[in-house]
Formats: sequence, structure tokens, C-alpha cells
Amino acid sequence: MSNCLGCGIELQNLDINQAGYVKSLDQPFCQSCFRLMHYGDAKTHYHPSELPTFNKDALIFVVTSVLYLDTILTSSIKRLNDDYKVVFIINQIDLLPKSTNLNILVQNIRRQFKEHRVSFEDVILMNAHNPYDIEQLKSYIFEHDILDIYFIGLQNSGKTTIFKALTQNKDALAMNKAALTLKPLKGTFENRNIYDTPGLYQSGFLHEFLDYSQYKDLLPSKEMKPKNGRLKENEALIIHGLVSVSVVKGEILSVLYGSEHLKYHITQDNKVKTQLTNPKLFNPIFSEFETVYYTLKEDKKYQITLADFGILIVKGVSTLKIEFVKGLHITLTEGFFR
Repeated sequence: MSNCLGCGIELQNLDINQAGYVKSLDQPFCQSCFRLMHYGDAKTHYHPSELPTFNKDALIFVVTSVLYLDTILTSSIKRLNDDYKVVFIINQIDLLPKSTNLNILVQNIRRQFKEHRVSFEDVILMNAHNPYDIEQLKSYIFEHDILDIYFIGLQNSGKTTIFKALTQNKDALAMNKAALTLKPLKGTFENRNIYDTPGLYQSGFLHEFLDYSQYKDLLPSKEMKPKNGRLKENEALIIHGLVSVSVVKGEILSVLYGSEHLKYHITQDNKVKTQLTNPKLFNPIFSEFETVYYTLKEDKKYQITLADFGILIVKGVSTLKIEFVKGLHITLTEGFFR
């Protein structure tokens, strides 16, 4: 048996509904990867249920997008075995406005990681598509006399892009779709073994609610232009029919970061439910929502993470009501950047 060059899954020609299906076993890519590459079509979605097994004394790079740093604070990744050196790569910093103070970002990441008891040796900021950042990562790897190097992290965090740059792999798929890598991919860099592992599953991301054709444009792919606003008491911000943020008490300043395709508008809180179910405003329409309340007691910046498609920075002593599609990943933390 051979493996798909795109996702690493073992190829099979017995069941069209299972991962790795090909009409003929001499084909290099499974049907799912082939259709994604040539037609931008993705009908299937698989995700692993647990961390991979690591060789002892490995160097583990935990890759996360700057869009969902909040996931690290509660993930099982934060307590990896002490046998490994764990370095966090904060990828996709190119999505942040150029005015972002990266020194403050690193300081906030380190502080919040320590407060939440996240074990780490170092934190690296990078853009996996930037050749300079890749060269810096190579230099960092050279500083460690370790033969086995793993890249792990959530789906769509950029692991495969880094893997391809280090190993000169031309076939592995690195596209804006969750769960592309299905089995570990192995390559070499100098005398080191490099492993690209399947993306870990995070519930509540867009692929659970929308087809690939609908969510791919909502995932930011270039510098996000901040949308500044102010919400007074009884006003609400609706974001793409997926989330609404209402001010129950007080007043806030807000900054929305997301894709240029992300729709948003301000309305009155008592109109939110009507507008969320208006097909002239949003498509598709969702029927089930859940609600959480947050009290912001300090006049400092907080971060509302909107699944994997955006971030809303809010500031102001207030009480907020957040309504969102049932099951969508929504969290509130201290702000990581400004």
C-alpha cells in the first residue's frame, strides 16, 4: 500500500466514503486531495482524536495561528511531557496590522501562558510564507542538537507550510482548509527528521457549520484592516449572522479584525433576533443560538475570539451579552495584542 502525497493517508480503492479512496492504487493523490487541488472542492472532513506519539528527546514545535491563541490556554498541549523541548510558534502574524507592537504581543503571550501554566521553552513569532522567517527558524533548529522534530497544533495553523519549506516537499497540501493532513508526513532537513502531524481538532470552528465553499473566504488570508466602533447601552454589533455582541450596561470601544468578506453592522439590541434570521441580511440562516454574559469590571482591553475567523477587541466597564450559533467557539480573554 502507498500513501497519498497530499494528506499522507493510506490509499484504498474499496470504499468511496472512507478517507484515502482512489479509483486506482497507482494514483499519487486520494480523490479528496485531487478534487481540492483541481476544483477547489472539499466534501469530506476528518480529524484526529488525540496527540501523536513522539520519539523520546524530541523537539516539538506547537504551531498556532495568532487568530486563536486562546485555545492554548485550555488545551492538553500545554502539559506536554517534560521529556520534550516545547517551543510555541505563533504563526500568521502577517494577518495583524503593521502597526501591531510585536514586542508587547510576545510579552502578553508569555505572561498569559505562565498564568495558565502552559509549559514552554520559547515563543517564536513568524509568517510561514516569509522566506526570512523560515531562515530564522532554520537557525533556531540548528541551535538544538536534536534529531527528531515535530510540528503539532490545531487544524489550519500552518504546520504543513512550514514543513514544506524545511523539507522542500512539493506535494503535501497546504491550503486554507481544515484537516488536510490525515497521517504524519515525514521529511528531512539536513540530518534531522521532520514530522508534520495531523491538525488537532478544535470544536466550534467554521468547518462544523459551513461548507468549505462558504467558509474559506471568511478565514483571513492577508493583513486584517481594523474596523473601529463604539457601542452604547442597548446597542449591538452583529457579525456575519454568526455572532452578536450587545451592551447591556455601560459603553465600549470595539475593534473588529477579520476577513474583508466578513459582514457586520450595528443595530439595537431588541432587533438582533429579527435580523439574525433575515435571509436578506445573512446567508445561510441559523436557527439555534446560545447566550453568554460577561461583566468587564476593569477599563482594559479584552479579546473576544470568534472561532477561527476573527477577533473583537473591546474596552470599557460594561456588561456584555453575546449571542452566537450554538456550538460556535467563542471565548473572552485579556487582549493579546493592540
